[in-house]
Amino acid sequence: MDFDRYLSQRAQRVRGSLGRQTSVPIPGLINLGSGTPDFLPPPEVFEAMQRALEAGRVQYTPWTGIPELRAAIAEKLKAENGITVDPDSEVLVTSGAQEALMTVLMTLLDPGDEALTPSPHYDEYTRDATILGGTLVPVPTTLETNFTVRAADLEAALTPRTKALVIVTPNNPTGTVLPEATLREIAALAQQRDLLVISDEIYEYYVYDGHRHISMASLPGMRERTITINSFSKSFGMTGLRLGYIAAPAPLIEAMLPFHHAMMICANAVAQMGGLAALRHPRDWFADILAEYDRRRRQWMASLDDLGLPYSEPQGAYYVFIDIRPTGLSSREFVARAREEARLVFQPGTIGGGAGEGFIRGALTQGSPQFEEGLERFVAFVRKLL
Repeated sequence: MDFDRYLSQRAQRVRGSLGRQTSVPIPGLINLGSGTPDFLPPPEVFEAMQRALEAGRVQYTPWTGIPELRAAIAEKLKAENGITVDPDSEVLVTSGAQEALMTVLMTLLDPGDEALTPSPHYDEYTRDATILGGTLVPVPTTLETNFTVRAADLEAALTPRTKALVIVTPNNPTGTVLPEATLREIAALAQQRDLLVISDEIYEYYVYDGHRHISMASLPGMRERTITINSFSKSFGMTGLRLGYIAAPAPLIEAMLPFHHAMMICANAVAQMGGLAALRHPRDWFADILAEYDRRRRQWMASLDDLGLPYSEPQGAYYVFIDIRPTGLSSREFVARAREEARLVFQPGTIGGGAGEGFIRGALTQGSPQFEEGLERFVAFVRKLL
């Protein structure tokens, strides 16, 4: 059968964009580019979910999330991010940040509409915008600025079709943390040109060397025009539990509800209880994890310095964006050969837009001793290419 004739235009636009995924482990492969953290949530999360299961709390919750969780999210945003929201009307609990991204873009973008974001960027934004018939316009950044976008470059890319700016800090895949001065310039641009800002802050706890995460909505004049997206996946190691949230002005949350309901009705009831426990539990447990990720970060940088390979300074998140142009290979060629010849898995820098060509995404998420073995293989593989 010719199944193509049954496919919608939106399905055909993104068909194959995810590649193939296998659930069968391949012996000997070490993944040095994974976006999945290698730690478990605190035990209190499991205990809360177990109690929820034992109590039979498996029915639908309110569409926006259980009131206790929304209240805890609002408390967290006020205490840690300097953002004041009404938990009853300005918080929407989602099935992870992934659903949050799609819900937000479905709410904002009509066919032909545009949103701007620095490139390299997280590729799901492009896919979601493409599904909707909109356009995510990449604004190129460079290694020379550590992939820090300038407000002037964003402004130069604006058109009458631009509705929003997408800002991800700390950034995937570059590890860039936007400084306060840059965020204030972007905030001023958004206000001057009457734009919304979608602020993706899922890596907020991963910052190094004195860098500081600042929430866009906390800046003067930005609360009413910022949609904040966050998740329990990276912050608490709860990736498979699929729990995230959106904080935004009440009229926007109201507009998002039909899309959220159509896709999910509500977030997983048991996971919501785990998320509530996560937010109520002191966060001191994370200090050792961050220290270990910092150790791996420094080990990555030492290996790259020894090889003479350039890279962007990994200021936040848990990625290392590596310049492999000295090897003479393209991003995809390097990834393919590393897999075949060194049994290593990386992500090509091009998954986040054209500005990532000539780079690969390394990560800090592989535990020991595989991490050290993987680095040794990487160094040996690159030496053969240089």
